[in-house]
Amino acid sequence: MERPVENARSLFDYDAGEPPGVRATGIDVTIRDLTYQAAPERWVRAYLVAPTADQSQLAGLLFLHPGPGSRATFLAEAVTLAGMGAVSLLVDAPWADDGVTAWGRAVTDPEEAVREHVRTVIDLRRGLDLLIAQPGVDPERIGFVGHSFGALIGAVLAGVDRRLAAAVLMAGTGRFADVAAVNLPDLQGERLAHYRRTLAEIDPAAWIGHAAPAALLFQSALHDEVFSEEQSREFFERASDPKSLKWYDAGHYLNEEARRDRIAWLGERLSLGQQEPDRSR
Repeated sequence: MERPVENARSLFDYDAGEPPGVRATGIDVTIRDLTYQAAPERWVRAYLVAPTADQSQLAGLLFLHPGPGSRATFLAEAVTLAGMGAVSLLVDAPWADDGVTAWGRAVTDPEEAVREHVRTVIDLRRGLDLLIAQPGVDPERIGFVGHSFGALIGAVLAGVDRRLAAAVLMAGTGRFADVAAVNLPDLQGERLAHYRRTLAEIDPAAWIGHAAPAALLFQSALHDEVFSEEQSREFFERASDPKSLKWYDAGHYLNEEARRDRIAWLGERLSLGQQEPDRSR
């Protein structure tokens, strides 16, 4: 016979008079939810993640998520990096979860795609302004992490803005038309060729060769469902030195090994403090 619910309530009793014990296992961080102005009529939502304790000589990191994704995509990673001495700005791209449909319609038109991608790069440049203005951030130790379309935009940023010291480009490609070809199946033949020609001037492949002296880490997937190995390799080959390319036994969204490598590489390149412990054992 089942015990009546009210009679079973005592199973869940505990000593409410004792405060919960707490063991701190990491550094305290602050996460600010903010919106910054990138242009007179353009505002960008972001998280700013920083160590709570006042510190000097902090590195700065700018994160740009893939689609689907949002400013929360890299939040756990930014918290880890805060413990190593970095302030991170994680922005909502125009293709963030709640805006992806409208953005997708807009960039179907190649001329509007050019305007939109240029605006997004400017969004990030204004984000760098905000990041570098944070107390304790060293303007000589600024990094970027971008995934998928975030990597494409980040490659343009790296070629345009000289303030980056290091950039991680995850599962990207060198041409915006490569993304359009995947997501717009009706864009074929001369229409696709026109799209490719129209965006060529702002393509990642046109700008990533101008990223030096910034160091570049390309992270690519052996089983990428979106971009081919040839596209990934061409993206890397177009880049300026110093650069490195690492392949992962993973799909387009990579894996835990890539995350560990990324954090370690940023720690080395941006002279961050205590490295993340190896949890693979």
